[in-house]
Amino acid sequence: MTYILLIILTLSSPDQESKDIELRIPYSNEEECLKASKKIDFSFKFPGKEIKTKSVCLPKDPKVNDDNLET
Repeated sequence: MTYILLIILTLSSPDQESKDIELRIPYSNEEECLKASKKIDFSFKFPGKEIKTKSVCLPKDPKVNDDNLET
């Protein structure tokens, strides 16, 4: 079964609304996906800004067609 590593990158600033960027990366098995997800989660703060990521592995739904995803 194919798994999708869903990565959500959040950019925030006190004077602006937070912005999320979503990335999807396919993996051939759950073990590889989980291993990659642990390496990606982080948070970085600097004056007036913050960047953080959250990742999760999801089983790929065979009914979903990825041909129409924006790149």
